[in-house]
Amino acid sequence: MKKLFYGVLLLLIGLTINVNAANYELRELIPEGIKTTIVTKNFSYQDFYYDNNSNKVIFTNIKNLSDNELPITISIALFDEEQRNLGIINHCSKMNKNETVLDVSLNSKEKKSYEIQLVEENVARGKSLKDIKYIAILSDNINCNKENSFDYVDQKIDDIGVLKKQEIGKDAELLIKIMIGLGVLLIVLFLYKFMFTNTYSNVDGDDVRDGYNKYNKKLQKEREIELLENPPVVEEKKPDKPIEILEQEEEAKKEDKDGTDLHNLYK
Repeated sequence: MKKLFYGVLLLLIGLTINVNAANYELRELIPEGIKTTIVTKNFSYQDFYYDNNSNKVIFTNIKNLSDNELPITISIALFDEEQRNLGIINHCSKMNKNETVLDVSLNSKEKKSYEIQLVEENVARGKSLKDIKYIAILSDNINCNKENSFDYVDQKIDDIGVLKKQEIGKDAELLIKIMIGLGVLLIVLFLYKFMFTNTYSNVDGDDVRDGYNKYNKKLQKEREIELLENPPVVEEKKPDKPIEILEQEEEAKKEDKDGTDLHNLYK
């Protein structure tokens, strides 16, 4: 009977201790005060929750799952009761040279308890830490980014990481208006010259061909003048046989012809 009583008592104690425990994943909204454990490639964030009284994210343990010594890093998104983003905290325990707080790091497979204190600068202007009703773990921030982000303020969790439309600044807007005005002015000037002046009257295919023909005629005339001024030199063809032999051959032809004529006369 006593064993049964103690068993029921232990069960009730266990249920009481874990009443606020739940299972959540990366990029899921976790209500304030609810404990959960999330495991990434590099860390196991064990039994952590957001305490709205102290404005702290409290980790029972953070374990380094890698084979290297690492600073404690994490990216946490903050949300209001309407599940709209208030800002993103990129936390890294590796301090800059001008910071007086000592570095906090974990050796391989080491784990330790940890707390992240939130301040008003962690939420967007016009918002307050009192507005935080949910948190979400976005990543383990292994690159040790330490800049807060307000790029997704008023966005839902599903919009985090999706580029939202960027508003155009006043200077950029003025420049765009000036460029549009200049473009319209140039178009008006072009239409005016095209319709009411002769500026573009020759811009067609016939005029292009006429210009091409005039250019060819000019080139031909220049070549003719060049030939007149500098005629090509004709080289005299040298005979294949010496002149003496050619004269003898001509004389022989004459004798043959004469002989043939006398022979025909007395024939």
